Amino acid sequence: MSTVNPYASIGKRTFASALIHLLETEYRLLGGRRILALLAEDVEKLVQEFYPDTQQATSGTLIWSCTADEGQKAQPGKRTEDYKTITVLLPLVSAADVQAQGAPRPAQISVRANAEARQQAHLVRIVKAAAQQGGLLTLVELSLILNRPYEAVRDSARAWEDTHDELLPFKGLKMDQGSRPTHKGQITRLYEQGQEPPDIARETEHSLTSVERYLKDYERVKLLLRDQRSADEISQLINRGKRVVLEYIQIAQEFHPELFVAETAQA
Repeated sequence: MSTVNPYASIGKRTFASALIHLLETEYRLLGGRRILALLAEDVEKLVQEFYPDTQQATSGTLIWSCTADEGQKAQPGKRTEDYKTITVLLPLVSAADVQAQGAPRPAQISVRANAEARQQAHLVRIVKAAAQQGGLLTLVELSLILNRPYEAVRDSARAWEDTHDELLPFKGLKMDQGSRPTHKGQITRLYEQGQEPPDIARETEHSLTSVERYLKDYERVKLLLRDQRSADEISQLINRGKRVVLEYIQIAQEFHPELFVAETAQA
């Protein structure tokens, strides 16, 4: 009696075996079955990554392929397609979005301000969701995903960063510029270089109110440095993030070294 399983051949009709056959017959790719099997396995993984199981995605989820965050800086001359790609699931429409559409708007908030707040929250949610999955989005990608002009997306991101004292994990920040200066730091440096607040506001595309607020914080930092306060103390006293305070201190060291003379002498 034969012990051969007549059904065994059915299980061998896989994507991997079909790909190996294609490589051997159509492309005449040599290297042995083991090499071809490894190649087929890698191709299968790419297929699974670029075409994930949609059952994992809830309603309102967008499947998007973007640059993977490998913890490396961008290399001059390296093409976008030469960087590793990752496919992420983005919460394009959430349950909170649906509820917010039908919720009454507070009387003291204008329609425009309410819409801008929602758009900022939408943008931030998507950027952070991609970063949590190891993906990096650009402003251009966000413009396409959100169906908004590039300038509007850029301004929304900048406004949120200014308000929350936090830089969003865009591809440009993580790969192109590393720990780039904050908008506050850029404004403060222009101020130290002799530009007037109205001119700084025009050059940096910020409101004059925002510029004056940042410069006021910077002046407070300098006053506290004269009292030999530490960065932690200054952060608490002016209620600003330590990262921004450290940047202000760095600028003060460059333009006002006299504030640090006593500290150096004590050391």
